[in-house]
Amino acid sequence: MSGDVTLAQTPGHQSTAWKWWIAVVLFLATVLTYLDRQTLSLCAPMICDEMKLTDEQYGQLLAAFRWAYALTHVLAGFLADRFPLRITYSLAVLVWSAAGAAAAFVGRFSHLLLTRQLLGVGEAFNWPCATRIVANMLPPQDRGLASGIFNSGSAAGSLAAPFIILPLAALFGWRSAFFVIGSLGLVWIALWLWVTRRGTLAHDAVRAMPVVAPRTAVSGNRLVASVRWIRQVILRPGFWMLLLVGVSVNPCWYFLNDWIPKYMHDQRGMSQLTAGMISAPIFLAADFGNLVGGGAVKFLAARGWSLRRARGTTVTLAVLLILPVVGITRVASAAIVVGMLGCAAFGITAILANYTACQQDFSFANVGAVAGILGMACNVCAATVNPWIGRYVDATGTYNLIFVLIGVLPLVALVAMITFDALVWGRAEPEKKSEAAA
Repeated sequence: MSGDVTLAQTPGHQSTAWKWWIAVVLFLATVLTYLDRQTLSLCAPMICDEMKLTDEQYGQLLAAFRWAYALTHVLAGFLADRFPLRITYSLAVLVWSAAGAAAAFVGRFSHLLLTRQLLGVGEAFNWPCATRIVANMLPPQDRGLASGIFNSGSAAGSLAAPFIILPLAALFGWRSAFFVIGSLGLVWIALWLWVTRRGTLAHDAVRAMPVVAPRTAVSGNRLVASVRWIRQVILRPGFWMLLLVGVSVNPCWYFLNDWIPKYMHDQRGMSQLTAGMISAPIFLAADFGNLVGGGAVKFLAARGWSLRRARGTTVTLAVLLILPVVGITRVASAAIVVGMLGCAAFGITAILANYTACQQDFSFANVGAVAGILGMACNVCAATVNPWIGRYVDATGTYNLIFVLIGVLPLVALVAMITFDALVWGRAEPEKKSEAAA
């Protein structure tokens, strides 16, 4: 939007090494979010057995997290755009880590529900804060890779989780796993406060940026400013295309994280340990998907491709990798099933890396708010769907329809993202075009 300036374009901030190191720290925060989430899915057989829970009740635990996560997203985005991120981000990590650790002490299903809700409140800040920071630091052609780096923490966390959580649960019980994983947040907070300390270049990147550029600000009239914000964000067709991308592809990723270990255990007859470990190659593929999905756009753009063409080609190839999962329940070989899920995970995260970059392209000044609204919508969708998945599996004993939807929904995301790029970059303002070429 007119008047938007990133730190990458300001004097004294042209060097890039420190920016990629900050992206790595954001990656570590995202790893933590998924370690805390995966503790439930990996320990689900033990928890469900101890508390005598049905699949529907397990879905309710997932939904409790998603509803809190969704409803906090807008507030998180608002705060990310307006308040210093150094403290805001630290407090968010403290909240979700404490919630994760507190699950070690619950004795009833309702208490476990409460800890999942608090976990959702804290983790809702991760993506708006990280997306805001990346937008502050980098120009559009680099945001896809940076977004891929911090997004890859979701896959890396899911990949590492079985090797950390399952041995802890097996040796000391599932409660110990929750406590240890929750306590890791304190280590990240110490690292974050050190790398963003006053006097470093990173300190500027974690300040809030103005929601409206100074020359277009409306002083003394909040109503006019609100109407202008709605017109610049909510009423633009590109926003609704991003919303369609988010609600199409994010639930696919959530399903892989929340249900695959349980699917492998219940449907494929694997032990809890094997079901958890077998997810490792799936999430390794997802890690590569984040990096390749964002890096491919940067690579192609550096060789003269337009951003629209580079992103459209990357996302199309990603969708083709996901489609085969529609027939996964008919495949007998566990190895082939894991391979198909790995390809799907690669494709899904490649799309998500570019989806996050699109949010930054859409409205630099309102990145946090846009990410918050979109995150809320995606998680409302997931919160609604999770109990339904549990009821469907309880009633049919299969995941047939679920995998058909996982294969088909990314096609919707592809069409929406191509349309978004046509809307935003097809009629880009001169300032945006020059920023992209910088």
